[in-house]
Amino acid sequence: MYLNQQKRLRFISLAICLALGFDAIASDKTRLSDEEIRALGEDPKGGEFYRLNLDPKSANADQLTPKGGAATFYTSVAASEFRPRGNAARFNVPNHAALLCLVGSLNSVAEAQVQFTQGAKLQFLRIYAADASAQNLNVALMERCQPISSAGNVTTTVLATTTTSGTPGRLTQSQGFPAGTTVDNNLCTYSLRVQLGDSINACVADLFLDKARVQWIE
Repeated sequence: MYLNQQKRLRFISLAICLALGFDAIASDKTRLSDEEIRALGEDPKGGEFYRLNLDPKSANADQLTPKGGAATFYTSVAASEFRPRGNAARFNVPNHAALLCLVGSLNSVAEAQVQFTQGAKLQFLRIYAADASAQNLNVALMERCQPISSAGNVTTTVLATTTTSGTPGRLTQSQGFPAGTTVDNNLCTYSLRVQLGDSINACVADLFLDKARVQWIE
């Protein structure tokens, strides 16, 4: 009987630990509203959509951390690698391969697939751009996951986003990922998404993306 009580206590303890673990995981991300999903240019019926909860203090925090080294890696994507979701003829890559979207386009979004080593821990998303517009551009790293060996809806998570502000001209800025943000190539794909303007349905002048870079460790 004593052994049965021990087993029961261990089971209860395990259940509590699992519950606390699931709560911790859930608190790291927020489900997007239908309005937020449509603002991304997505269909709310097209799966589940989340965003990771970012620490505002991690913006530009990579300036305070050592760069390079044996365990630190960078994946950079040139602006010319981004593919528009629509109105491709209205996107252009003029001087030094900076991506711009011409006024009159009915789409301001382009994406580029990005590859990481399995199990990589993501640290920072940094962009290089120019903003002389009253509107802003934003770049996000998107994760899209499906079951490993069965049909299923896509779960989309916005892992990190950095958005320009004001009219700073040429700029570079970054946003940190939450600790423990880990790449899963078995279930997921990863892409960088740029939006050249405040609306997904229209472009404005004087917004340019040069490149985006993700810092990660193994």
